[in-house]
Amino acid sequence: MRGRRAALLGFAATCMMFPAGAVGAELIRAGAPVYAYVFNVQSKDVTVIDTATNEVLETRPLGASVRWLSNEQDFWDGRYIWTYDIVEKMVHLIAIDPVEMRVVHRIEIGKGPAHSVQITPDRKHVLVNAAGDNFIAVVGRESLKVEKKIATGEWPCDIDFSPDGKIGYVPERDQDTVASFDLANFEIIGRGSLAEGSKPHMLRVAPDGNSVWVQTAAGGTNDVLDPITLKVRVSEKLGKAPVTNAWTPDGRHAYVTHFKDNFVSVLDAKTFREIKRIPVGQGLGNVAFSPDGGFAYVTVIGENKVAVIDTGRMEVVKEIPAGQKPWGLVIMSPPESG
Repeated sequence: MRGRRAALLGFAATCMMFPAGAVGAELIRAGAPVYAYVFNVQSKDVTVIDTATNEVLETRPLGASVRWLSNEQDFWDGRYIWTYDIVEKMVHLIAIDPVEMRVVHRIEIGKGPAHSVQITPDRKHVLVNAAGDNFIAVVGRESLKVEKKIATGEWPCDIDFSPDGKIGYVPERDQDTVASFDLANFEIIGRGSLAEGSKPHMLRVAPDGNSVWVQTAAGGTNDVLDPITLKVRVSEKLGKAPVTNAWTPDGRHAYVTHFKDNFVSVLDAKTFREIKRIPVGQGLGNVAFSPDGGFAYVTVIGENKVAVIDTGRMEVVKEIPAGQKPWGLVIMSPPESG
């Protein structure tokens, strides 16, 4: 099982890294503090929250607008946080030094928007989607050059990988399909159709690899797909524009945020059905969990705050002020040199 998913399921017992896809690069270190780094799009800065106290430690300037960045992605190589920025409607792949909190590498990719950056399991490449140009860029992590472009269907939105690191998945929003691609040669190998006009725009592969969860912007559903055939097994109606999901560290539940609604949907990971709606505020972005799974942190873009949810009670227990339009959020230990 890929390190990111293994750690999501087994962190409490092993105190190992998560997502920890990078060999030897711990995201959570035993005995070290654990911070939530909140990336504010409009103010282009980073709010740092101590998860032990749920208090803001500082806000640091960044000079980039980071949107879809979460612990569900493999973003950390032990030195840099890999994500993306949008500059004059163009996608820029960026590498952030979290010690100095500055962008150290910036590569222009293509027409935006973008939605996901993932480091490949072999650590050689970084993938990012350019939705406006209908491709996924394969960038050499060392060369910092686009080495290949995966031609996709119309408006590719998100990227995620199977736990064994062999297959990638991408929703093709404007043709209501999801495609799979081989991570060995970066070629499309399969495609499945969703409901006409549903506009699938984000997805995540389940920790056990047995399903792909797809959020549909217009359909307002969470569709669970077979990872091989890409056929829809279950479609669960949620709120307005469900946008992304994350699994609790114990693997029992998935939290789905909504871009145009004010609640988080909690779904049972086995039945795929919604069991709870937690009001948090208007316009939600990413969600991440404390290492022990006791709290979920949700960026509330429309209200400039982070909502802290007690996962046992499934209710908001604190609201933490952030910068302007908080969006991306990752939980990790501060780098050892920082």
